[in-house]
Amino acid sequence: MKPKWLPTKYTQPLTEHFPTSGDIVIGVAEAFVIIPERNYEKLKLTEWQKWLIRHVLERYPLNHPDPEKAGRLRYKQVVISMPRKQGKTLLGSLFAIYGLLAHESAPEVISVASTADQARLVYRQVLNQIINSEYLRPRFKKTTEFKGIFTSDGDGRYIVLGNRATSAQGMHPSMVIFDELHVSNKDLWTAMCLGSATRADGIVIGITTAGDDNSELLLNLYAKGEFALDTPEEMERFGFFVWEAPEACAVNDRVAVESANPNLVEGILTWANVEAEIATMPEVDARRYRLNQFVSASNSWIPFGMWQGLGSGQIDQAQPVCIAFDRTPAWDSASFCVAQKQGDKYVTELVAQIVKPTKAKCLELIYDLSNKYQATFMLDSYMNSEMLFEVKQRGIKAIGMSLKDHVQASNMVFANIVNSKISHSHDPIITHQINNAVRKNIGDTWRISRKDSLSDIDAAMATVMSIWGSDQDLISLPMIH
Repeated sequence: MKPKWLPTKYTQPLTEHFPTSGDIVIGVAEAFVIIPERNYEKLKLTEWQKWLIRHVLERYPLNHPDPEKAGRLRYKQVVISMPRKQGKTLLGSLFAIYGLLAHESAPEVISVASTADQARLVYRQVLNQIINSEYLRPRFKKTTEFKGIFTSDGDGRYIVLGNRATSAQGMHPSMVIFDELHVSNKDLWTAMCLGSATRADGIVIGITTAGDDNSELLLNLYAKGEFALDTPEEMERFGFFVWEAPEACAVNDRVAVESANPNLVEGILTWANVEAEIATMPEVDARRYRLNQFVSASNSWIPFGMWQGLGSGQIDQAQPVCIAFDRTPAWDSASFCVAQKQGDKYVTELVAQIVKPTKAKCLELIYDLSNKYQATFMLDSYMNSEMLFEVKQRGIKAIGMSLKDHVQASNMVFANIVNSKISHSHDPIITHQINNAVRKNIGDTWRISRKDSLSDIDAAMATVMSIWGSDQDLISLPMIH
């Protein structure tokens, strides 16, 4: 009987009892790698992790008829795709340690990701293992946070690169650990593959979650992987290992979720925790990050009807509030919404909407509202920078929202809608726009997108901005001119 933790699809080994360097990795890992967050216990790999390591580092037999392949690593490129919380960083660090110590002479191991900080997740884990291991530490003479890890003989190094193809020019890495391929640069992947091809056992290993329809590199690699599954004789040196749930399954189908999550099958994760997590996630995120399914880059940000199902509430005008202003890019309409945090819940309502507004008319209304409420005002710092400056010049407390703030606001308001912690006036304009608003993926997160939404959403944006603003400690912030 096949184990339940096997990948949904994977490239088959050349023989049933294939030679592999995976046992070296497993031996070193379980003998010398420790887990600081578990009181420095020795690492104990799961069965699926051992299986994967052995398969990724499969070797051709020594008696292979092609002398250039005999005894060499089978794969030159490997794609491993699985949901979050499966230990991808740990796997990357184990491959990197092997790459430094037992892979090739004069090793050059490189971690790559969409950002240098993301790439350093694997790098830091390798660094910590070296520092904390009496076996590993003497094998390296220089270990730094940012400038590389160097082997004791001075011939090997481990470095981190950002997501630019130009940074890979002239490099001939023996091993590359590529993190989160769904937001990575396709030209950089190509450059790393070409550079590593000059090494007899050069290998590029990509470890990722599923992406969306903007994930050009990952879509291309999935297409290669499918071709490798269908025609293994033509794509013999391309490894493809994917854990994913069946298409169109329910997001809370336990059997489907288990098929994508080997750590759930092995008991590292519990179904109770996974089920609770899925219940509070947007469906598109649950499918991408927990079921490892590709999604569209643009989707409705909340299920239809969820906003209408929230309760009603009233603003206490004797208490501080947050008022947000938003407008359409062409100045067709503008909206003002107010929100107030009451205990651990939020109340919001539409204050005003203006058709064909002017900047002067909007500023006049802000001045009037500042006399009516104890308010902090929120404005988009890109679209409304001039208004923001003028409001501050009048001595009114106003905060400009950045793109990062909009990302946080979208996620914060969604979570509170799901948990029924928002009440509102059930204004038909806001309800219409909330239901027409569309989310746009940005790397591993998302925000509400004006461009992709089904109608103007100035009232919906002002609602989200005001709720988020009411949760920030803005009342105590000093005015800065």
